Parts: sequence; structure tokens; C-alpha cells
Amino acid sequence: MSKRVIGADRVMRKISQLPRKLQQDIAAANAKSATELARTAKVLIPVGGDVHGDGHEREKITVTPQEDGAQLVDFGPKSKVIEGKRGPRPFVNPALSVTRKRHKNRAKRAVNKAVKGLFHD
Repeated sequence: MSKRVIGADRVMRKISQLPRKLQQDIAAANAKSATELARTAKVLIPVGGDVHGDGHEREKITVTPQEDGAQLVDFGPKSKVIEGKRGPRPFVNPALSVTRKRHKNRAKRAVNKAVKGLFHD
């Protein structure tokens, strides 16, 4: 005695679309989170602590989209020094800690939205 599930082919078709939909929604959430992180870091960067004293270091904080949907937030040349003394970065770590919870929740919402969007069409 075999059992048959009515509508299984439709469910499997929707599940096969899930990875593409997840990637799109998570990429959009990552872009928004990266922009928010850069904006927060620009607010926190000290004005007058740079060579010129005019706050031009804010312009060096950029967001670059990657091919896989990730976003690269570049905090400027002073944050790239790996060896030796690079000086304090009082704007990077606070910006990361302030936006971490929002980024995590935004990613969760993107996953839930993708799954609900596929099955509630």
C-alpha cells in the first residue's frame, strides 16, 4: 500500500527556487547593513584627528559590492595597517558593535521573507 502526497511536485518546485531567492534577499539585506555600517562609522570618525584637520577621512570610508552578494566596507588607509603601530581606530569597533544586532536581525528577516514569499504566492 503506497501513499501519495498531493501537490508534492509543486512544493518541490518551490523548494528548488529557494536558494536563488535567498541569495537575492540576503544580498539586499547585506547591502543595506553595509551602508548603515559605513554611515555609522562616518559619524563616529573624529574630525580634526587627521593630517589636514578637516575630516576628509570620512570620505575614505567606502562600501564596495562583491560578486557573491557580499559587501566590503573599507574604513580607509589607516585601518589597513597590519604591522606596527596603526594608531587608534575609535570609529571602527563602536560602529561594528552598534550595527551588529541590526545586521543579524535584518539577515534573519530576509531569510524568513524569502521562504514566506515563495510559499505564499
